[in-house]
Amino acid sequence: MTKFVFTILILLIASGVLIARGQQITAGFLSDNDKADIIETVLDLELKAQASITGFANTRKVSSDNIEFIEPSRLSKRGFTLMTGSELRESKKDHVVEYLLFRRIYLRDGAVVVVLSHVIEGRPCFSAPFSRQQSYTYECRRTFEGWTAQLIGRPGPLNSFWPKRWVTRR
Repeated sequence: MTKFVFTILILLIASGVLIARGQQITAGFLSDNDKADIIETVLDLELKAQASITGFANTRKVSSDNIEFIEPSRLSKRGFTLMTGSELRESKKDHVVEYLLFRRIYLRDGAVVVVLSHVIEGRPCFSAPFSRQQSYTYECRRTFEGWTAQLIGRPGPLNSFWPKRWVTRR
């Protein structure tokens, strides 16, 4: 009798593991359509978050580097403009350009991790060229409704290089 109970228990546990594995993304493969859906999901979350990120509000240009497969119309529906690397390089010769750059999209532990950088670079009037970027990490998971994204990593505070003022008490 105990063998029968253990056998049923093992079968239930094994079937539960198989069901849980079936909901995960196939390791090592994401279709271009899945990647495009993930990018749209991250950009939707980015629209909501941009108002709370100091210094990067209303960044609507997106570099096509690393996301050449996405149709520009998918981004323009959300208010973003897809720009090629050459367009960005040309415009930063004489102007300051703010844009979003998808650094990496990869699988990790059954989820898709997206590293998105906010970039400001170019040549301001009467000054040397500069470049500044901050990277944000999102974790995306497939649900029954589609893809969901969650911000899991943001850059730390910028360090100040001003000398510290020592206060002495008398």
